[in-house]
Amino acid sequence: MTMNKRRLYFYGVFGAFHIIFFVFTIVMDTSPAFLLDLIGYIPVFKYIAFLGVAMVATDFVWTWFETKAAKKRDDDARLENNTLKAKVYDLQEGKTKAEVPTPKQATK
Repeated sequence: MTMNKRRLYFYGVFGAFHIIFFVFTIVMDTSPAFLLDLIGYIPVFKYIAFLGVAMVATDFVWTWFETKAAKKRDDDARLENNTLKAKVYDLQEGKTKAEVPTPKQATK
């Protein structure tokens, strides 16, 4: 099963978020003065962290909905398959009953 374009775009944004976050932590690790300059931006970091948590939650919900839809499609396909098998069986049974004479017909 291939992913749709919206899902690929979502994972692209999600991956870019993580790459930017990784580069940001490397820069913070190499420059302590840069870290002190960022103290005023702590509220912005909270919103960015919330954005990351929201993306993870979105991925879990999206996966849950896709799994549920896939299970429903499988159940529908299984029901349709069983219905078709029953119809074929009924057709075969009707054909064999028409060919086999009943006991009253055999005595005549």
